[in-house]
Amino acid sequence: MKKTGFGRVTALAATVITVLGVAVTSVSADTQSDLDSVKTQISDTQTKISDGQKALEKLQSQESAASQQIATLKQNIEARSAQLAKQARSAQLNDASSMLEFVSNSDSITEAVSRTVTVATVVHANDQALADQKSDKEKLAQKQSELKKAAKEQKTKNEQLLNDRASLAVQQTTLEVKKAKEDSEAKAAAEAAQKAAEEAAKQVASASSTTEAENAVTAAESAASSVSTSSSSNTSSTSSSTSSSSTSTSSATSTSSTSASSSSVDTSSVVNMAVSLTKLNIPYVYGGSSLSGMDCSGLTQYVYAKFGVSLARTAAGQAAQTTRISVSQAQAGDLLFWTEGGSVYHVAIYIGNGQYVHAPHTGTVVQTGSISSWAPAFAGRIN
Repeated sequence: MKKTGFGRVTALAATVITVLGVAVTSVSADTQSDLDSVKTQISDTQTKISDGQKALEKLQSQESAASQQIATLKQNIEARSAQLAKQARSAQLNDASSMLEFVSNSDSITEAVSRTVTVATVVHANDQALADQKSDKEKLAQKQSELKKAAKEQKTKNEQLLNDRASLAVQQTTLEVKKAKEDSEAKAAAEAAQKAAEEAAKQVASASSTTEAENAVTAAESAASSVSTSSSSNTSSTSSSTSSSSTSTSSATSTSSTSASSSSVDTSSVVNMAVSLTKLNIPYVYGGSSLSGMDCSGLTQYVYAKFGVSLARTAAGQAAQTTRISVSQAQAGDLLFWTEGGSVYHVAIYIGNGQYVHAPHTGTVVQTGSISSWAPAFAGRIN
């Protein structure tokens, strides 16, 4: 019975290790799906923002053109009105004698009629031209009013899209944090189950009775069941490959150690969030640490707080919380520090490829910078 129990537990241990692989690779499928959906929405929103900005620029250009046309028509109307007024004053001063003389000096009745028609035509043409120009001006003024209204509405839409993108960025960060926690919890549960199965195998091997061996097997089965339940609650499918079932006890121990040392911060999520903030036009505000305004240490504090890391409020204080390394050793997610006279006065988040995200100074926004353009004094790794 002891030998049979040992065989069962040995097989069970392999099963638990398999579940460990499934839990680690398949965990948070629903969260990942939500995260992918938010990223797609961010991309779609950015496209709408770009299209909206182009539409706004077109409306503003049309409004400007209408304004110029109105100004030209106004000049023409004023000039023509002045000319008509001049003609009217001339007629009044001469008691209309000039027009009458023009008609009465005709050599025949036919010519007199013709000259009368000419005078009437000139007067009518001037009046009609003035009326047409006034009508055109009114139509353009109406068009300009409509363009202003459309531009105002488009501007409001653009502002709403920017707010939507900022909200989606917060959702993305929340989901990134949730996913990291779920991954950590799933790994911890799988590692605990694996440890229980390995312990059960040892107990079966040393059991002095069938009852002890059976109890050990039951304990291992319970551990495996807990991992299966945890895994199925976080993913809709557990059909992932089980090739990791041959993993040895020593490699599992190594995995546990690595997980414990790296589970505190998901640096890729830190980098993604830092980069997303550069797209929100967040202004530099001394002492600020929110989306409405940030300074350098407020930025780093804001980002890392989203991942459960509490940083000091000043750049110098944050430097004291890190393990100092050279800039050449910096990895994405590490902090970069600038000094003057031995004192730290500026901090940024390194995002890799010689670039970092920071809030430079008053009058700027959260943006990326390059080590080649402004090199930090040293780097710091979060302890």
